[in-house]
Amino acid sequence: MLRKIIPGPLFVGLQRMISGFLFLPSLIALSGVLMAFLIVWVDRRFFPGSFPDWLGFLNINATGARTVLDTIAGATMTVISLVYSLTLVVFTLAAANIGPRLLENFTNNRVNQVTIGLLSATFLYALIVLYIVGEEEVPKLSVAAAIVLVTISLFTLIYFVHDAARSVKVDSEIARTQKVLRREINRLLTKEPAEDEDDARHIPDGHGRPIRAPRPGYITAVDTEELCRLARLGDGFITMTAQLGDYVVKDETMGELVDCGEDCTEEDACRAILLADARAPDGDIKFNIHLAVEIAIRALSPGINDSYTAISALDQMSGSLAMLLQRGIPSPLHRDKDDTPRVWMPIMEIADIVGTALHPLRRASQGNMLVTLRLVHVIGKLRRIAHDRHDAVLTAHLRHITEDGKRHVTGRHDRSTLAEAIRAARARNPETPARG
Repeated sequence: MLRKIIPGPLFVGLQRMISGFLFLPSLIALSGVLMAFLIVWVDRRFFPGSFPDWLGFLNINATGARTVLDTIAGATMTVISLVYSLTLVVFTLAAANIGPRLLENFTNNRVNQVTIGLLSATFLYALIVLYIVGEEEVPKLSVAAAIVLVTISLFTLIYFVHDAARSVKVDSEIARTQKVLRREINRLLTKEPAEDEDDARHIPDGHGRPIRAPRPGYITAVDTEELCRLARLGDGFITMTAQLGDYVVKDETMGELVDCGEDCTEEDACRAILLADARAPDGDIKFNIHLAVEIAIRALSPGINDSYTAISALDQMSGSLAMLLQRGIPSPLHRDKDDTPRVWMPIMEIADIVGTALHPLRRASQGNMLVTLRLVHVIGKLRRIAHDRHDAVLTAHLRHITEDGKRHVTGRHDRSTLAEAIRAARARNPETPARG
């Protein structure tokens, strides 16, 4: 919902600000401070004496109250350090076994953030209540609230350990990266109209002023609606030459302002483009594919040689590629509110997207029959559900595998098995006709 309201670059900037171990844990911890003052005020205002009989089990003396609060504060501080230590261990394992670029998924994990924040809030709550109440004062409600907080923290800690153990499983991480990719593909296909062969004719041939990058960085978000507004204001057209995920150097041309008046400036256009030091998974289809490919290639390296992890990555990627092959890429042409063409924002072609996923795996799996056969099987499956116009792209990959097999597959039986698998992949399933 927020993504529809907030411009793309601003949304990505806010998303990066609230991710990680700073914003949300700090916010939850500060809520513990506010809760301490509020509960103590309620305690003094409404429960100056003992609780009613039906809440008599909550009554406690001053010494017992301070002992409970002191124990909670000390214990939660110890647990916080253990949680951070366990998180760092998970980071180390993930970087070594899965891939360093996937660490952002762990820092963005809400379970980690909420656990650290809740434990910090419990610690600060107990500490502040101890500080503001007198030695003879009996903060009955405050102690009861502290016990509730520490109970919630305990169950959150249990779930944190469960989630940490699950997150270092490579299959779970592959599935998570592909869920993000499918969400981005679905958002892109739902938001934008399908590509039309006549879209390119709307690009004007007039004089263009360059849009130069103000600094080096990756293009992580482009606010096409803002660019449309600027082009409409200048009664012109904006042609972007750089894509999401591209790295640009300072003063490199990212696009052109074609036939735009003085109201449409280069500075305004640059403000609609977010440059960052690192690529972000949001909106960057190619980057999300790279994450799964990285896991697969790492698994196929001589030091690891884990074919089944590569197969798992290939299977998960096939589900994401199928979404694009069934629909196609969205139109790079964007129109203003009057339906006038205003912005050309290029998107990767289907051949490039499929090649980004399959070429590295094909090269890394040369001579590995397990992965090569699964690659052939996946391509055959994609051919049967893809539009006819994408068939040539997939057939070309089968041809590359055939050529690689002649050079790298030496056994007669293996060659025969591979040739049979390729023939099956080339054949259309008569019960599943191609959709055009």
